Amino acid sequence: MISFYKIPAVSGICASLLLAGCSFGTGNTPAEVNGFKLDTFVTITAYDDTDKSVLDEALRMCDEYEKIFSMHDKASELWRLNHNETSIVSEDLGNAIDKGLQMYGLSNGSFQISIGSVSGLWDFRSGTHIVPEDSALKEALQYTDDSKISVSKEGSGRKVTKPSETIIDLGAVAKGYISGKLKEFLISKGCESAVINLGGNVCCLGDKNGSPFNIGVRKPFGEASDTVAVFELNDMSLITSGVSERYFKGDDGRIYHHILDPSTGYPYDNGLYQVSVITKDPVDGDCLSTLCFALGLDEGLELIEDTPDTEALFITSDGALHYSSGAEKYLRR
Repeated sequence: MISFYKIPAVSGICASLLLAGCSFGTGNTPAEVNGFKLDTFVTITAYDDTDKSVLDEALRMCDEYEKIFSMHDKASELWRLNHNETSIVSEDLGNAIDKGLQMYGLSNGSFQISIGSVSGLWDFRSGTHIVPEDSALKEALQYTDDSKISVSKEGSGRKVTKPSETIIDLGAVAKGYISGKLKEFLISKGCESAVINLGGNVCCLGDKNGSPFNIGVRKPFGEASDTVAVFELNDMSLITSGVSERYFKGDDGRIYHHILDPSTGYPYDNGLYQVSVITKDPVDGDCLSTLCFALGLDEGLELIEDTPDTEALFITSDGALHYSSGAEKYLRR
């Protein structure tokens, strides 16, 4: 389902999200750090008196997490696990895999972190724009089955059991997981007001000088300033999955995007352009935004309605906006 490696968003696209509104409290100059991390643009901004050195440390942590979650770095934990060089992993990697397996349980097979052998055949990074051969996809699909993956405690780490051919792709989990860990770090350092933006994966800590943060949802395929909605959020996350995050147009004129169906190996074609999810925990938002896209409008909305303290905005390919029952309470009027 997921040409996953959602951890690196397309450069400059920012995963369909942007910070809307830039007014700060009188005399309050926010501290900010940014850099190209996790194969995307990362910005961390504090709106209280948090020292910039704390933000620098949070930004540096992104490098550490890349060494855990990268599918492509041969020195990363995930690469070594996928290539059967180890089965014992860190608590972070084990917990992220376990979160993915939980979402698999909710999805009737639509969400599978074992999609790596399939997503590895698609190249949304280099600009080659080649559609994999059908025979190659069918071969790769044989190794996509989350039910064959398990995680158990092993000392201070985790033991992951999987078939040797299975390749785990945490693109729909990792950025949300990292956002949550960075938020925990900032809180531990006394920060009470901040925004963590991992390529459009936006996590808010507290509020902004007593007012909500204004977080905009970008129009699919639109420019940075093209917002379709702006949400007012306090201590919440807003995360989007959609067609325009990473895609290319094939020689047949069809748009091929990065959210892949684990039953076919091809991108989902279900009338959706994107799904934006509002949650307290960013890893839940990251997973649910992809899962709900995979389920489609009706089943996705039903899942959101059944999930406490979670709201969503679905945008269909005709440009129509579909809100969950409680989402509009967050809308900026």
